[in-house]
Amino acid sequence: MDYIEPVLFFAALALFVALALGQNGCVRDDSDGQPQCNAEEMTARLWRNNWDPTAYWECETANTPATYRRCPTEGMFDGATRTCINWFDWEWTPTCKPPSRV
Repeated sequence: MDYIEPVLFFAALALFVALALGQNGCVRDDSDGQPQCNAEEMTARLWRNNWDPTAYWECETANTPATYRRCPTEGMFDGATRTCINWFDWEWTPTCKPPSRV
């Protein structure tokens, strides 16, 4: 029965970590969000610029920092759809670290 306490402790710890990361695995990011364009990021290619909602990052070459891009006039980058959308459709969402920054 001595093993039950450590098992409960680690189960509670795992639950806490899961809740802290959120359901989507988002790790809060206070940087500009520029990815390093690893394999996973090359698949998605376009990433949110955390400091400028009118801009985004584009992964063009693997394992090199992403390139800064700007949305067309009156456009803001939507991280959910990974496209530039009209500013009146844009909603702020929490900033998340790209996989290469986690």
